[in-house]
Amino acid sequence: MLNKSWRLQTWSDLDQPWDIIVIGGGITGAGIFNMAAQKGLKVLLVEAHDFAFGTSSRSSKLVHGGIRYLRNRQYDVVRESIRERERMIKESDGLVEPLPFIFPSFENNLRETRMMKMGVIFYDLMAFKWQHQSLGKKKTTAILPALKSKGLVGGVQYMDSRVDDSQLVLRVIMDGIRFGGSAINYARVIKLLKTQQGKVIGVVVKDKSGELNPSEKDIRGKVVINATGPWSDQVRADLDVQPKLRPLRGSHLIFSQEKIPLKAAVTMLHPRDNRALFAIPWENRTMIGTTDLDHNHVGDETRISQEETAYLLEAAQHAFPNYPVTESDIISTFAGLRPVINTNAPTPSKESRAHAYWDENGLVTIAGGKLTIFRIMAADVLNFCRSRLPHTPQFHHWSPCFIHPQAQKAEQRSDPDWIMMAGRLGLDVHTFFENANSEDMHPIETIPELWAELTWAAQNEAVVHLDDLLLRRVRLGLLFPNGGLAHMPRVRSLVQQPLGWSDEDWEEELTRYQHIWQNNYYLPQ
Repeated sequence: MLNKSWRLQTWSDLDQPWDIIVIGGGITGAGIFNMAAQKGLKVLLVEAHDFAFGTSSRSSKLVHGGIRYLRNRQYDVVRESIRERERMIKESDGLVEPLPFIFPSFENNLRETRMMKMGVIFYDLMAFKWQHQSLGKKKTTAILPALKSKGLVGGVQYMDSRVDDSQLVLRVIMDGIRFGGSAINYARVIKLLKTQQGKVIGVVVKDKSGELNPSEKDIRGKVVINATGPWSDQVRADLDVQPKLRPLRGSHLIFSQEKIPLKAAVTMLHPRDNRALFAIPWENRTMIGTTDLDHNHVGDETRISQEETAYLLEAAQHAFPNYPVTESDIISTFAGLRPVINTNAPTPSKESRAHAYWDENGLVTIAGGKLTIFRIMAADVLNFCRSRLPHTPQFHHWSPCFIHPQAQKAEQRSDPDWIMMAGRLGLDVHTFFENANSEDMHPIETIPELWAELTWAAQNEAVVHLDDLLLRRVRLGLLFPNGGLAHMPRVRSLVQQPLGWSDEDWEEELTRYQHIWQNNYYLPQ
C-alpha cells in the first residue's frame, strides 16, 4: 500500500548500497525494476514526478504490433511487438484486451487496401494466428456507423489490443515491490555521483513531495540505469556527452462516443499526406491520434499545438462526415514524447522505433522502443549489465511480470467489475472489494471506472497531487469536459480525508490541477 507511511519508510531506507538504481518511473523503468526484483536483486526505482508522468500516460493506449511500421520495413520491431502483445493479453488479467481494427476500403484507395491485406497476412503469420478478415460494405457500416459511406467498398479487419497505459505502469511497479524492490515517486535525480576518475557510482536524489527530511540523499549502486525516455539526454548531460535522441511529439484528441460512435478502432489515412492515423474507442470515448513531429524543447509537460489540433480535426471530419466535429466538441487533448534514437531520417515518421542501450562511464542508458516491448527492453539492458551484478543473473523477456489474483468465488470469473479491477490492481483486488463502500461501487456516469477507485487510489497508490489522481489513476481529467470539474464535490468527499488534506490544501490542489489541465490537456492557448 503506497501511502504516506510507505513514502517515509522508503525514503529512510535509501541509505544502503543497491545492486541497481533505475532512474525513471515510466514503463521502461518499471519493466527493468520488476524484472530485477524477481531475481532477488536489491533494486531501487526513483521517479522525478509521478509514476507514468511522461510518455507512459500519454500514449495511444495500445499494446500493438505497429502495423504502420511495415511501410518502413521495420519487420523486427513489428515481429517482437506482435509476440509481446500476445503474451500481454494472456498474462495481464484483462488489463490488456483484444481490440479489432478496421481499415476502410474506398473506391479511391484500392491500392492501399491491397497493401493492407498483404500487411495483415504478415501480421497474423508473425502472431501464429489467423485473425484478419475482409468485410463487406454492410458489415463495415454496421460496426462503424460514423464512417462516411460515399465510395465505401468494405474493410479489412485485423486484431491488436488496448490498455490503460498508466495503470499498466503502476501494476508492473506494484508487483515489482511485491517481488522485493523499492520504488518512490517525486524523487528527482539532480546529480550523478562519480569517482574522481569520472565513473558513475550513484545519484543524488531530491524529495519533490515536500514531505521528507532530509530533502536530499546520496545513493550508491553497482549499476545506474537511465530509463528516463525523452529526458535521457538531460540525465546524460552530467557526463558532458553529445545528445543522442530525437524526441518526437504525438498528440491526441478525445471526443464523446455520441460525437463519433465506434464499435471498433479505425485505421485511417489522412487526406492531406496519406499518413496512417487511428480512431480508437477507449473508456467509452473516442480518441483520435496520433501526430509525429519533432519536439525541440523537452520540459516537464508536453502539450498539443494548434496545427496538430487542426490536422487531427481534419482527419476526423474527412473520415466521419456524417458526424462532423469541431473544436467545441473536444473533451480533452494530450501529447506525449517518443524517445526515438536520432538517425537523421528525413522525416520523423521514417525514424526507426528500435531500442538501443549503451554505457558511458558507468551510466547505462536505454532509449527508443515502444510500450509494447518493455519486457524485451528490460531483459536486453539487464543482460548488458549482468557482469556487474551479483551472481551474473540471466534475464529473459518471456518471464511473467505480474502476480495473478485468484477469484475467490465462481461468479467473480464472469463479473466485469472484478475482471477490470483484477487487471488494474492485481493481488490488491480482494482488499479493494472487501473495503470499498457499497455506495461507491458503480461507474462514474458514462465511463467504466468506479467511484470507489478514487478512494482506493488516494489511500494506496502514491498520490501526491490532484493531477496524479485525475490524470493518471482514475482519468476523469481526460474523459469529462473541463477536466471533470462538475464532479469535484464528490471527488473531494471521497479523497480529501484519505489524502490528509485540509480545506486550504484542497483549494490549492484544485487550483493547481485546473491550471495544469487548461494549459496541457485542453486546446492550445
